[in-house]
Amino acid sequence: MDVTTVKLHKSTKTALDKLRGKKDSYDEVVNRLIVQAQNKNLKEELIQAYQSLGTEDLQLLEEWETASKEIE
Repeated sequence: MDVTTVKLHKSTKTALDKLRGKKDSYDEVVNRLIVQAQNKNLKEELIQAYQSLGTEDLQLLEEWETASKEIE
């Protein structure tokens, strides 16, 4: 496993310390934060996609209603 050193401000290290469990390494804390950020982004992307699909569905419904009225 490759290891590297990262410089942090003391305030950042203090914030990470507050997120650590007794047995957590800084690597585990940082990875957990990365996963949370990725999940948040994915959730936002899914919401936008579903909203877009909902808009498209409404447009199709309106087209079908207009076409149905023309046939009647």
